[in-house]
Parts: sequence; structure tokens; C-alpha cells
Amino acid sequence: MENQTNNIPLLSELLDQYEMGTLDMQERARKCYLTEKEKHFNRHTWIHNDELKNQSVLRGLAKNGAKDLLRQTREKL
Repeated sequence: MENQTNNIPLLSELLDQYEMGTLDMQERARKCYLTEKEKHFNRHTWIHNDELKNQSVLRGLAKNGAKDLLRQTREKL
């Protein structure tokens, strides 16, 4: 069972592979762990290719503008 746990990647690893274009897109869905905490408790989830695209877009938005959005929110409060 430990080998199975080691073969299931984190969502961040899948997103890295998706963005680099090295992920096999023949599979429609794959198991992954959302976080290290989920991996520790062996709680996996399934993610589909269209969800990977959406998560990749959200990840890009977070990297580019999240800090500015947070500053704007704090200033208004």
C-alpha cells in the first residue's frame, strides 16, 4: 500500500506537469492529493483534465495579482 501512496502525486505536481506539457492527456481523470496534509492522511481525490486547465488559470492569477488584491481589500476595510 505504501507504493500506491508514493505514486499518487500532489495537485501542485500535476499542475507543474500540465503547464510544462509533459502530462499524458490521454487519461481523462487522475488521482491526486490536494495538499501535503491530505497526503499524510491518505485522502486522495480525482481531478479531470478540464479541472486541471481551470486550476492552472487560477494558479496563474494567484501568482500574478493576489498580493495586490489583498492590499486593496485591506485598505477598504
